[in-house]
Amino acid sequence: MAPPPHRPLHNKKHRHLIIVVIIIVLLVAAQQLKQALFLINHHRNQKVVEIEANKVGDHNQSPVQVAFGLSGNNPGFLAEFEVALKSVLLNAPLERKLSIHILADQEAFVSLKGIFNRTELSTWQTRNPTEIHAYDVMPDQPQMKREIEDVHKPHFPNYSLDLRHTMGAFYRLFVDRYVSKTAANHILYMDTDVVVMANLEALWRLVEHQEPNALFHWGKAMCSGFVVMNLQRMKEILTLAKRSNFTAADGSKLDLNSDQTIYQAVNISYPNEVNVLPPGWDMTVTEIWQSNNHPYDKNFPNVGMLHFNGGGSTKEAYFGDGNGTGEHNFITTFKDTWGNGKFYATLPWEWARYQAMSLVRPGSKGHSIQFFFSKGMQGAVNVSESELLV
Repeated sequence: MAPPPHRPLHNKKHRHLIIVVIIIVLLVAAQQLKQALFLINHHRNQKVVEIEANKVGDHNQSPVQVAFGLSGNNPGFLAEFEVALKSVLLNAPLERKLSIHILADQEAFVSLKGIFNRTELSTWQTRNPTEIHAYDVMPDQPQMKREIEDVHKPHFPNYSLDLRHTMGAFYRLFVDRYVSKTAANHILYMDTDVVVMANLEALWRLVEHQEPNALFHWGKAMCSGFVVMNLQRMKEILTLAKRSNFTAADGSKLDLNSDQTIYQAVNISYPNEVNVLPPGWDMTVTEIWQSNNHPYDKNFPNVGMLHFNGGGSTKEAYFGDGNGTGEHNFITTFKDTWGNGKFYATLPWEWARYQAMSLVRPGSKGHSIQFFFSKGMQGAVNVSESELLV
C-alpha cells in the first residue's frame, strides 16, 4: 500500500502555532515573575523602613528608668500614682527606651491590676520600647526594716522603726535590689504627688553630663520625693548613713521614721558625693512657697517637674475630686503656673494614648508596652501577666 501523502504545509502551521503559544506562556510567566519580584522587593523595603523606623536613636544611650513606691490602696493615693504615671509616659525620652519600676506592698500590688486594665495601657503604641515592672515587696519588708534600724542604731541605740508610718517611704532605698544594674546606671525615684512637666531626656542629660558618678542627684531643697540615684552605688547610701551626722539633718524637725532624713544626713556629711539639680527640677511646694519666689514663670523659666507635697494629714489627691473640691491651694492660687500640674489629672487616658501614638516614627507601627510582675527581690519567681491582666 502506498504511504499517506506528506502534508508539509499543515505541519509547518502547527509548529508555528505551538511556538506562538510557548511565547505567550513565557511572556505571561515573565510578567508574573516581574510582579512577584516587585512585591518581594516592596515587602522587603517596607520591612527595612519599618526596622529603621523602630530603631532607638543611639544604642549607646542608657534607658531612662523611673521608680515608684506604693503602699496601701487608698483611692486618693492611687489616683495620684495614675497621674504621675501618665506624666512619665507622655514625657518619655524621644531617643531612649523607658523602664518604669513599681515597688508595692501587697495591697498596692493587687490594685495595679485594676489600674492597668482601666487605663488600657496594653493597647498603647509608643515611640520607643517601654516596659513596666511591678514588684510585690511584702516578702522583703522584714529585711528592709532590719536594715533601716541598723542604719540608725549607731546614732540612736534604742531606735525601732515605727510601723505606724508607711514602709513605702523606704522602698526607694532598696530599688537596686530589684532593678538590673546592667540595664542602666541611673534611676529616678518620684513620689506619687509629682508630675513631670518636661521631657525626661533633659533630666538625663543633666545627670550624665554634670556628675554621672555622683551617689545621687536632687535639688537644693533636699527633698527625696524626686531623686535620681546611681544604681551602681546605691548600697553606699545606707553604708555612709551609718557614719553620717543625723542630728544636723532636717533641722529641728528630725524625723527618724522618714527616709528623707537618711538622704539628708548623707548629703550633709558627704556633700561631694551628691549632685544638686537646677531649680527647675526641684519645684517643691514646701520649699518654694515664699513670696520672694513669685512670679514663678519668671523666676523659674525652665521647669521640669512640680511636687505638690505639704498636704498635711489628708489622704486625698492633691488635684481634688475633679470638680474643684479639695484642690491643693497652689493649684487654685497660681492657676497660670502650678495650676498646669492639673493637666495630667484631667487629661483622659484615651487622649493620652493618642498623644503617645502621635510620636511614633513615620513607617513604624510603634511598640506595645511590655508588663512584668514578680514577687520578692531580683531572682524571685515571676508572676505571669495573665494573673493580673485579664
